[in-house]
Amino acid sequence: MKKVGKLFKKTPYFVRDENRIHKDIRYVEELLKTLVNEKKINEDNIVYVFSNNRDNTLHFHLVLKDDIHIKHTQLKFKTDNIEFTFEHFNDNKNKTNSVNTFLFMETFRQLKEYELVDAFDYMISCDGNKLSLCIEKENLKLFKPNDIQFIHRNTILKKEDFIKDICISFNISYESLFDELNPNLIKQVCKDLNLTYKKLSYELGYKPDTINKAASTGKVSEQLKKAISLYLENLRLKNDLKNLETLKQKINSVLV
Repeated sequence: MKKVGKLFKKTPYFVRDENRIHKDIRYVEELLKTLVNEKKINEDNIVYVFSNNRDNTLHFHLVLKDDIHIKHTQLKFKTDNIEFTFEHFNDNKNKTNSVNTFLFMETFRQLKEYELVDAFDYMISCDGNKLSLCIEKENLKLFKPNDIQFIHRNTILKKEDFIKDICISFNISYESLFDELNPNLIKQVCKDLNLTYKKLSYELGYKPDTINKAASTGKVSEQLKKAISLYLENLRLKNDLKNLETLKQKINSVLV
């Protein structure tokens, strides 16, 4: 599922595969204007719009804030016969006084973003005003490859724009969360991997002074960021190979 843009500059528009043929935003905006007029739907109640372009480019699924008396309908638009299905958005704000993490998780489930469900369940909290990490600072392992925190952090950062859109729709602040997910890179990497600045500089092939300065100022060049990213990926692959070798040894011991 990919978000290709926003309709009327506010409503997220998703397609199952953006690399396949799908209707552009201008077409969908004109289509929805026709739909809301003919079916008496409040445009402000449209939460998400999905195009099922993998199976049928002329099928759209709408998630609405208010329940609707119809679950599906068809519409003649230009030269196309369009099929619509509708879903009531299960807004848990009707059940609680404030937005919480479970509301985000339920939204992600509806959108089949299951990796985000797991990430939020494990490490994100919402106090009704803002998102933040629920893990104590001293227990963070954001840059330790193969650690679940490392995996969830990458998932969240890959979906950053999507998460921000959801936050805006719930009127929830997201700045604190992404600040926490992007701490002083050098300091956090050294802490998570139990390295000194000197040892890290050796591993990356950088001068110690460069690493010390980056750690003290918090300013890290793009080149250094890429070097750290490659270093972490190399550690992850080495760990995977080690686990694979251990598995082979166990299998061989059973077969002997």
